[in-house]
Amino acid sequence: MGMMSRRSLFLGTIALAATSLCSARAASKSQLTAARLVVQEILAANPIPALSVAVMRGDEILWAEAFGQADVELSVKATPQHRFRLGSVSKVITATLSAQLAARGAVDLDAPISRYMPELPQQHQATTLRQLLTHRGGIRHYEDKDWSITPPGPIDHRRYNSTADILAVFIDDPLIAPPGTMVSYSTFGYSLASLVLEAATKVPFLELIQREIAAPCGITISADAPAQIVPNRVSGYHPGEIMRRIDPSFAGEWGNIPQNNPAYKWAGGGLLATPTDLARFGASHLAAGKLSKEALTALFTIHTQATDRSPPLGLGWRIDRDGSNRLRWHHAGGQDGARASLVVYPVERLSIALATNVTQHPGDVNGPSAKIADAFAA
Repeated sequence: MGMMSRRSLFLGTIALAATSLCSARAASKSQLTAARLVVQEILAANPIPALSVAVMRGDEILWAEAFGQADVELSVKATPQHRFRLGSVSKVITATLSAQLAARGAVDLDAPISRYMPELPQQHQATTLRQLLTHRGGIRHYEDKDWSITPPGPIDHRRYNSTADILAVFIDDPLIAPPGTMVSYSTFGYSLASLVLEAATKVPFLELIQREIAAPCGITISADAPAQIVPNRVSGYHPGEIMRRIDPSFAGEWGNIPQNNPAYKWAGGGLLATPTDLARFGASHLAAGKLSKEALTALFTIHTQATDRSPPLGLGWRIDRDGSNRLRWHHAGGQDGARASLVVYPVERLSIALATNVTQHPGDVNGPSAKIADAFAA
C-alpha cells in the first residue's frame, strides 16, 4: 500500500499556569500534591516549555494536568487536550496492533514476512514479525549517513510517497546480525513491520491503527504529518544547549526545531496523542476487553533476555521492575521537539503517561513515573 494513501488516511517552570483535569473522588488532595511535587522537580531540573501528564487507575482518570506553554512564540498555554509527539512510544502502539491482528488470524507473527512481501531482498525473506517487534530482525538503527546532506538528503527531510521510498532507507543495508540471533534496537525494523501489516491486511497502517486501537480504546491517535493541520499539536523546541552546538551565537533558552517528516517511521516514532489518551491506551492492557486476551498474552510474554542496553522485551513493551520492585511495562521516546513516556503498573492498575515538547528532556522518565506511582499507590 503506497505512502500517499497512508498520508491521506491521517486521521518552563512550575510557576507557569497549569491546566488540569482530575477526579476528586478518585484522587485525594495529598496524592495530587505529591504528584505535582514530582513535576516541580522535573521542571526545576530541565528546560521544558510544556509538560503534560496523565494517570489512570483502571478505566478511571486520576489526574491529567499540563504545565507551561504549548507554543512559546504565541504564548499558548498547554492544556491536557494538546497532542504531543510520542517518539518511540509509537512502537508499543504498533506492537499492540500487531498482537490484535495476530489474535484474530489476520497475520502470523511467526511466519516468514516473505509470505506477505515476497519481493523483499533475500536477507529478509525468513524474518518474522515477532523478530521485528522484539528488535531481533538484524535491521540497523540510525547511522550518520541518514543525516547526510548529500542526495537524497537527511531522512527527516525527504518525501515518502510509496512503500518503495520507505524501504529505500534501509532494506538493502547489511544486517547487524542474522535474524533472531541478537537484540539490536531498530526503528527501521518497526517501519518494516508496519509495511508487512499493510501487505497482510491490504489496509493502510494508519487505518489499522484507527480500526484496531483508537476506536476500541476510545482514543485519538494521529500521524505527525508536518504539512497537515493537526488540531492541538504542540510546537516543538530544542533546548538552548542543543541550539548552541549548531550555532554558538544562539542565546535563547529554547529554539524552534526544523520541520521534520517522520512518514518513514510512523510505526516506530511518528505518532501523536495527548498524554490522557496515551494513559488510556496503557490502561486498556490491564484486562481483556478493549484488547483480546490472546493479544495481551502475546504482548507480555517475555521474548528476550535483558541486555546492557535493554530490559527483557515482550512484543515491543519493556518488562522489568522499578526500584521498589513493582512490575512495570513501559517504553519511552525522544525525538526533535519531544520526550514521551508510558509506564503501566499492572499490579497497582496504574497507567502513567507524560510528554514534553522539547528534545530529550527530561532524560530520565522512568524515575519520575515511579515517583508518581508512589503518590497514587499511597
